[in-house]
Amino acid sequence: MRRSEVSGRELVGQRQSPAGRDRLPAGGLEFFALLARLLRRPRRGDRRLPLLWLVRTDSSDLMVALRRFLGQGPRRRVPHAVLDAAAPPGAGDVPALLRELHRQLSLEAFGAARLRFRHYPLADWLMHQSLSLGADADDSRAGLVRRLRDRQGTRTADALPSGGDAVGIASQVLLWLVRRAVPSVVFRAAVSGRVPVLGRHYNWFMRQQYLAPRQSVTFLGFAERLTAGWRDGEQPDQVNKLLLHAFLEDLRQAYRRRPWRPSDWRRTAYPALLVDHVAPGNVGGELVRLIGDVRTETGRNDPLLIVVSGGQPHRSCPNRTH
Repeated sequence: MRRSEVSGRELVGQRQSPAGRDRLPAGGLEFFALLARLLRRPRRGDRRLPLLWLVRTDSSDLMVALRRFLGQGPRRRVPHAVLDAAAPPGAGDVPALLRELHRQLSLEAFGAARLRFRHYPLADWLMHQSLSLGADADDSRAGLVRRLRDRQGTRTADALPSGGDAVGIASQVLLWLVRRAVPSVVFRAAVSGRVPVLGRHYNWFMRQQYLAPRQSVTFLGFAERLTAGWRDGEQPDQVNKLLLHAFLEDLRQAYRRRPWRPSDWRRTAYPALLVDHVAPGNVGGELVRLIGDVRTETGRNDPLLIVVSGGQPHRSCPNRTH
């Protein structure tokens, strides 16, 4: 079977090249060997991936070598994103950081079919919607339904792949035709959760644990609480955890191996996230804290290897590399 991403053997070979162009600190080569092992995805099952914190020194910058290490390969590269917590957009807030992470990992730039996201973009889109606070509740909800339906139709049409598995393409085309043909009442039923096949990603929001979704009864009520203005009554920490949880769920689904989709089995390298200039008091440190909280609170593994660089981390950080 032809592999469309960097294999473990290629990764081990590539780890030698950064040493030739960058002065690595003591243990640098061993660290790259560790990364090669962590990034290589097992043929069966998946491993629990850590968050590694590199303490910066004045003599060398290991993050520069890491960027080159992940960016190598004439055809296939490790899917990765690089963020700087001290420069825009990373210097903004956690939603801005996640938005840039999503943009970079969504690029078709790694020699393989690009990663698809469904839950996170929906949550982020809802946060940019405005509903009139003084409008009648039924009219406000009807307007949100229309926007959701227009958004779904546009995104599904844009997401039709130009290549890949015949089964995957056929299912995408069929789903697009159904969504374009059904009347608004059927779409409303899908959004409400009464049509599980068409509304699986909507139902996910009602099953996850952040922002107490059961208080909203239906997804539409939950979606209203995420819109601008209405969101002011929610805890910002819960909103950020929801966004991060949705993002990690999309990665889990992208790396789920399904027998009827050969492309799923070609993802042989885990994606990586590099975050530079992280400190316990800035947005990078906040992202690190949220990742630890979401992984602990949900009890779910995710296929994202995270390497952050900054000053001395807080003692509660579980993984530190000097």
